[in-house]
Amino acid sequence: MKPLHEHYDDLMKGRIDRRTFFKRAAAAGATTPLIANWLSQPAAASYLPASHNHFSLTRAAAQSATMAPPAEGIDTAQALVFRGWNYRPEVVQDNTNRFNEQYSENVDYQTITGDYISIMENFHIANQPLDMAYANPATLARWQLPGWVHDYEAWWDVDDARGEMYEGVRQSLTIGDKLYGLPYFVSIRGTLAANMAVLDKAGITAADFPTTWEELYTQLRQLKADGVTEGAPFLPHWFASGVWFGISWGYLFESMNRGAVLFDDANMPVFDEKSLAILQEWRTLLEEEIVPETVFTMGEADWIDAFATGKYAYSPQQIYDLKVFNDPAKSQVAGQVVPVPVVEQPWGIIDEGIYTVPKRASDTEDVLARKYRLAGFFGYRDDTEGGELYVAKRWAIEAALNSGYTAILQDPEVIEAYNQWLPDPALLPVFEGIVNAGTFPKVWQTFWWEEWNAQAMSELPKAVLGQTPVEEVHAALKTLAEELVTRYAV
Repeated sequence: MKPLHEHYDDLMKGRIDRRTFFKRAAAAGATTPLIANWLSQPAAASYLPASHNHFSLTRAAAQSATMAPPAEGIDTAQALVFRGWNYRPEVVQDNTNRFNEQYSENVDYQTITGDYISIMENFHIANQPLDMAYANPATLARWQLPGWVHDYEAWWDVDDARGEMYEGVRQSLTIGDKLYGLPYFVSIRGTLAANMAVLDKAGITAADFPTTWEELYTQLRQLKADGVTEGAPFLPHWFASGVWFGISWGYLFESMNRGAVLFDDANMPVFDEKSLAILQEWRTLLEEEIVPETVFTMGEADWIDAFATGKYAYSPQQIYDLKVFNDPAKSQVAGQVVPVPVVEQPWGIIDEGIYTVPKRASDTEDVLARKYRLAGFFGYRDDTEGGELYVAKRWAIEAALNSGYTAILQDPEVIEAYNQWLPDPALLPVFEGIVNAGTFPKVWQTFWWEEWNAQAMSELPKAVLGQTPVEEVHAALKTLAEELVTRYAV
């Protein structure tokens, strides 16, 4: 069966008509019920260019050419609609005010309460006004498929921005050969945090830090045997209460870090012996009380708070939460939590927030230029002399949110801000090394990933807790992936 995105490409290039597209799309399936329902509705056609049935090389060349920035005095009476999730909205509003003042613009920014991604998908389906929105990596691929977002190839700064990104970040924002997002923040989820308040008791220094997951587990077993901690010495990324990115992401990034193959470069399910061995070892770690069974009942906030108590020696955390763990107001081990450097393998995977430019049939060239200017201000540089990474730099200074751009961790003001909470200024190159080594799970760019992920979140705890045999869970997750690949023909 032909992949859905190829049917969409056929439609956009005039090789098939709308009726044929929707018939084939229904047969191929879609990533979520929302998108599946949308594909069956006549309103979906409003997202497609009116000229799509009359493809011409001249028009295609014009559409792919780089646009000019908005002209001086461009009409900004029509507000640009920006909807974000509820993180530090006062900072986002302040940045929006700065943009409006700097460009004599008119941006309507508001936060969304509830399930942000689902609400935004309803915005797209209902064709509601929307000019900039956040996404995450898997969302970006889903929204690109039905043509809900513009790519950035016509944006005047696209090549410069691409050239300044970390390699893994650039890959994560690129679908096919087009850039579809700009970085809001970039984290390495799975950064190995070391609690020196515990490790000092065992005489473990930075020179003794593990360089691989295998070495980590060996050291943890020794810590347990020596009675260095009262309970379990390790808090893994296995939280599973009310979240969609806990234990399943932990399994994905440990597999990737250790060279185990769940999905190959073509996103076909492999589930090799190494990936089975990881699950088997997880089961053993729980039996040996190296990890606490309570982790499965934790949400993300509980999990972060648990490591901040200082009970655990190591935990694979988000890189930005190293600031939390070194904040005396939030942590009982402030000044004693440091990142373990990358030596033989990466730690964790790239996770990020992304600025997207939603596509609407009413977008004129002037409106699209204004959208690009807004996204460029937030996701790249402003138009001041020299062009500053203003928004990214502010997030790094105020919240230790790393950027997709290599220049941020080399900026003197950012370095000064990090050194105010880092236990040792010499640790900043460790942060750079961790982000530089960050890898991106290509499988997130399939439109069946989230369906597989939801099942993995449910089944993986059963394997580790011994409720279902490890081999059975491993085989079932592979079978599910194979069924999804067949169903969606990708």
